[in-house]
This record gives sequence, structure tokens and C-alpha cells, in this order.
Amino acid sequence: MSSPASPLDRLVSQYYQQLELPSLALPDNATLLTPTTQHALYNRMFNDFDPALWPLPPAHYRMRVLKLIIARLEQSLTNPEEDEIIDDLLETWGTLLTHPKPSAIEQAQQLTYIKYTAPPPHHHPTSDSAPADPTQHEQQQQRTTITSESRGLILSAGTTGFRTWEAALHLGTYLATDPTAARAGIARKRVIELGAGTGFLGMFCAQHLQPRSVVVTDREIALIEQIQDCAGRNGLVGEDEDDTPGKRFAAGIWEWGTPLDIPGLGDGEAKGLKFDVALGADLIYDVDLVPLLVATIQDLFTNYGLQQFIISATLRNEDTFRTFLRACEAQDFTVEQIPFTSPPEAEQKGFYHSTAIPIHIYRITRPTA
Repeated sequence: MSSPASPLDRLVSQYYQQLELPSLALPDNATLLTPTTQHALYNRMFNDFDPALWPLPPAHYRMRVLKLIIARLEQSLTNPEEDEIIDDLLETWGTLLTHPKPSAIEQAQQLTYIKYTAPPPHHHPTSDSAPADPTQHEQQQQRTTITSESRGLILSAGTTGFRTWEAALHLGTYLATDPTAARAGIARKRVIELGAGTGFLGMFCAQHLQPRSVVVTDREIALIEQIQDCAGRNGLVGEDEDDTPGKRFAAGIWEWGTPLDIPGLGDGEAKGLKFDVALGADLIYDVDLVPLLVATIQDLFTNYGLQQFIISATLRNEDTFRTFLRACEAQDFTVEQIPFTSPPEAEQKGFYHSTAIPIHIYRITRPTA
């Protein structure tokens, strides 16, 4: 089993992921009221003088969260001589009140840095002769990934990629919590992500799962530029700058049906790339995209040496997904569902996401000749 996170750790990670207020899990009132907890809240969530807290959520979100916390603290005050709200929290509240409040539309369109915290790995008993788990050294430290996104923006400029969707968080949870899956599927592998959007999955893999290399792709140049910015903020470097496993990272444009375009590589060099595993999440939201996606998967198998494609799909429209499965069968692909279920929302310890709509993970392979 994975190690439990403290209530404060859980709240802090939810806060930096900027969950909606009803989803925040505050500690119980007695714990919340203690000076130790209040100082920890300030020092870990609201002290904007501490550069180690970057990226803090936008001021309007901080204000809403702090308002909720102060209201809970006020409800908990029973002894006026001993119970109090610390000055740091009250002064921060007063400062946040002076910030201009953006409109709902401005809030929805605002780009902000989001910090995702991975759930801890499950611990599977292994024999002494088992190969070393390359993610083992990560298990005792927090694993975070920073993205740039508009959380309230569903569709902009013809793309849905300005936010990280539940299917990506579901697949991230699978890879983060199952060391066997991470070791077999990602560690020391050449990874490509399709339709990367915010680049969350590819950057998390590159940072924490020890791949040989990672290339993330999307069709929108604005998204690629955001990914490149976040790659630097996550400590990832260019494909040719560092041979350290897990540090070789690149982002490029791939309009399905056209050649892969990675900055600094010509068409010939890009065609010379090889990949062991491809990742994708929430790619099958429009039936018109199915032929292009299947053709791209075929291209990866035929021209890039792909061994397997792992796709996470939110089953909003089962007819659309059945169309995709039939198209895979027509190409003689083997499609198998990976048995994995995210924990209920109340039990999640990172990569928080809704489980209201079913999300399935599939492995697609092609029979060897």
C-alpha cells in the first residue's frame, strides 16, 4: 500500500492544483485551530515573500481559499482567551482584499501555472533477485510537475489543450502509483506523447519515471510554446543538451497526417527517430479525428519502431470510442484494456480528478510479422 498523506499535505497539494473550493479537504476544526497548523498554512500556502512557494495560485484563488479557512477558524473559536487566528493569515487576507477582482470571463481565460503533485507509489513486495526499480529513489520525496493552463477554458482557438483533462490525470495516476507499470512501460524507454495539450503526462514521465527520452507533440504552436516554457521550469532540458536518463526532452508540432516537426531537426532527422511507447489521453472526442489518429498510430508502428501505444479515454460518447476500436481492428491492431481504477475522489492523494465519468486505459500493439 502507498504511504498516507497527512491532511495538511493533502490540502496543500490540492491548493496548488487549484481545485474548486468544494473539493478542498481541510483538516478538522480542532487541528485547523492550532497555532502550529495555522503557521504551516501560512508558510506553505500564503507566504508570497518565500520564492520556494512558486508558483502560487492567482490572487483571486488565494483569496477564496483563505476566506474559507478563516471562516472555518472563526467557527472553531470557543475560548476567546486562548483561541486566535494568527496575524500572518489575517494580514494576508487584508492584502488580498485590495487586489482587483477579475471578471468570471477573465478568470476563465487567464493562463496560470499549476503544480500537480503525484500520488505516492504503491509498494509491491519483491524478491531480492528482482531488478532494481528505477523510480525507487523518488518514493521518499514529493513528485511535482508544473504546467501552464487556463483551468476554466474548455475550447479556445479550435483546441481543448489549454487545460489538463481527467483522462491524463487518470493515466498519470496509473503510472505514478504502479511502479511495475512505470518500470515496464516508461523506464529507459523512448517515449512520445500525442495530443499533449499542456504536456502534463510527458513532463511527468520525463521528470520522475526515468525514460531514455521524451518527445511531446501537439498540433498547436501556442501549446508547444507553453510546454517549452514549463519544461524549463520543471528542470527538463533540450534533447541534445543532457544525456541523463529522464532529462532528454523535446516538444514539437505534429498535425496528424503530416510529418513530425521538432525544432532543430529536419524532416530526415525526425524520420530517423525511434520510439518504444506512445502515450495519449482524451484524444478520441470527435469521430472525425479517428481516421487521422489511427493512421498516425500506424505510422508510428511502421516508421518509428513503436512497440505499444497506451491511451486513456474518458467514455463520454461510447459510439465514438467504438468507432475507434473498429478502426483499430481494421488495421489488425491488438487492443487490450489495462485493469486500473482511480481511487474515489475522497481517497485520492495526488493528481486529483473526477471519477464521475468512466475512464479506461488501453494498450494497443501490432502483431509482429
